[in-house]
Amino acid sequence: MRVRQEHWNLLLDICEKNPEVISNKFNGPDGKAKGHELWQNITHKLNSLGFGEKNKEDWRRALIDWKCKTKAKASKIKQEIVKTGGGPANYVPVSDAEKRLLSLMGTKSVQGDDVCEISFGQVTTTSNTTDVFHSTMEASS
Repeated sequence: MRVRQEHWNLLLDICEKNPEVISNKFNGPDGKAKGHELWQNITHKLNSLGFGEKNKEDWRRALIDWKCKTKAKASKIKQEIVKTGGGPANYVPVSDAEKRLLSLMGTKSVQGDDVCEISFGQVTTTSNTTDVFHSTMEASS
């Protein structure tokens, strides 16, 4: 069964009320049970739309796959916009549902966290690595 737009819209409505569904992180002592129960309810609601049925794991996998494809699409758009060479960027824009999904996932999922890595610069050694290894072994004996 193919997932239809009606499924995505309902799933997004549910995720807006229960953001832990997007991250799949259900915290607390009863987190696993809460997640299982929530996915059972989600499965029932999605299957009740009448376009076919999937089990709980298939719906979870559909969401995971959709998140992955949407992140890749957004990343490709970002790459197209910043590339050099002149001319307009060539990409397929994200849909309204994909925009909703990206907003639920957060900007870090596509753009990263913008943390600048600290570099150690060029490291030069004055002795051979083998000599250092042997002298360390001799000192420990």
